Amino acid sequence: MKKHFIFLSFLFAQLFAIAQVPKKVVVEHFTNTKCSSCASRNPGFYTNYFSQTDVIHLAIHPSSPYAACLFSMHNPAENDGRTNYYGIYGGTPRLVIQGVVISGSINYGLASIFTPYLSQTSPASIKIVQSKYGSDSIRSRIVIKTEAVHSLGGLSLFVALAEDTINYTGSNGEPVHYDVFRKSLTGTAGVFITLPATVGDSVVYSLVSSADAAWNFSRIYTMAILQETISQAVVQAESVSASANNISTGISSNELSTSEITVFSDASKIIIKSEHVFESATFNIFDLTGRLLFQRPLQASNQQEFSLAHLSDGIYVYTIQSNNQFYKKGKVLLTNQ
Repeated sequence: MKKHFIFLSFLFAQLFAIAQVPKKVVVEHFTNTKCSSCASRNPGFYTNYFSQTDVIHLAIHPSSPYAACLFSMHNPAENDGRTNYYGIYGGTPRLVIQGVVISGSINYGLASIFTPYLSQTSPASIKIVQSKYGSDSIRSRIVIKTEAVHSLGGLSLFVALAEDTINYTGSNGEPVHYDVFRKSLTGTAGVFITLPATVGDSVVYSLVSSADAAWNFSRIYTMAILQETISQAVVQAESVSASANNISTGISSNELSTSEITVFSDASKIIIKSEHVFESATFNIFDLTGRLLFQRPLQASNQQEFSLAHLSDGIYVYTIQSNNQFYKKGKVLLTNQ
């Protein structure tokens, strides 16, 4: 009888794990354009980050130790608020990965800082449908779905608008800034939510913001972080391309999120998997200067592969798009080994 119980417990645990979905990794990066330590440490961090796949990044600029930072001054209350949320106000650069504060003494260029958080699963998924109206406003629809049986309670949802790339040379000499936090749509500690107990049920939040004259609105995008309120541990995270609107052209769902498309490299080969069949889209590869190196139409298939053996080893940017709509973009590391 005891053996049967152990076997059933093991079987239940296996079924529970299978039902869950991949958990995205989110790194919140606290930095400052006047910080000389940031200028010396950020390049190593970004090289490390760019080599990761399916890692979401958000750069937050607190007012300490330098209140005159351009990005901090744009929204000091919320930049400081998110920093104080983790209790790390007072020095930069700092990292928080999956809600866990990383020691400032660790080398941020080490891939091992991400290792404990990779290949994990979650009982929740997040989809973001982002609608932009001209250059005036943005509506972000956040759908949080229960994918597996869970015992989670006391959750908070943090939703932010970020600018994916800003070319600006601060006094510390950094010329390019990625995923710059611009505004929270939920407050810096997030809003309390209850994840439905029934598998397949969802909760939906519709959030609206007007544009700001300081933003390059075409580069603004939405990201969402679902966390345990007390421990701050990340349950799930998601972001959507800055160019995304209500996506319907070329894909059989008008609520396609980046979580439904997986792009990864296997040495010099690119593999694309999608829950929906592309009807009219192209896959593009760019170098880090923005130069187009490779372009191919996607076939009506849930999985396809491309060889990029002709390209040198390194980090590249990819996009999947149709009619100037971006379904997904990201970075891949190619090697010929």
